[in-house]
Amino acid sequence: MAAHKLILYPSRTDGPAIDTDALVQQLKSIGLIGAAFQCRDGPHHLAGERFLQLVTFLGCSPLIELEPPADAEARETACTEGRFCHVRLIANRDVIRFRANAGAPLPRCPQCRQVETRWPELLQQWEAQPAHTRWTCRECGLQGQLYDLNFRRNGGFAHTFIEIWGVFPSEAVPGHTLLSALKQLGGCDWNYMYVSE
Repeated sequence: MAAHKLILYPSRTDGPAIDTDALVQQLKSIGLIGAAFQCRDGPHHLAGERFLQLVTFLGCSPLIELEPPADAEARETACTEGRFCHVRLIANRDVIRFRANAGAPLPRCPQCRQVETRWPELLQQWEAQPAHTRWTCRECGLQGQLYDLNFRRNGGFAHTFIEIWGVFPSEAVPGHTLLSALKQLGGCDWNYMYVSE
């Protein structure tokens, strides 16, 4: 079963990963995350006391589960399947990762919005040679980085990711206060995407 996630990440890829300890402290101080707990893939955090003020859920009556099951085995299953809202931080100082929703639509040029049909080949080249990031739009001639392509909230590149588990695609958005706090810490704007993995 795929776990649904809202993932936040810095919009700049040219800087180093954000220090994980500083990120945890910032997210605790604004109330996005609470106590840490272990899950199969490492440490996760319970939703903090201001989680619902920092993440805006859309629609008339979204089902928002914030508490994990009390039983350890049931909690492990619920954690890995994203059955309740919690947060996981991923940071790698040395490697930029690409994250995307399976079956995501092809990205578009940020200037002319032309679909980039060469995307699978470009991604393969980048994975083989991560320094190979240059890209030119065949339609308008824009020259830039692969990182500049518009994935329409279905993918992105970064060193650092904040995964908010238990959020279905387009069910919630990060609020202004959360994005402002992240900008202060990282020195750049943050973006977000929806992924089911």
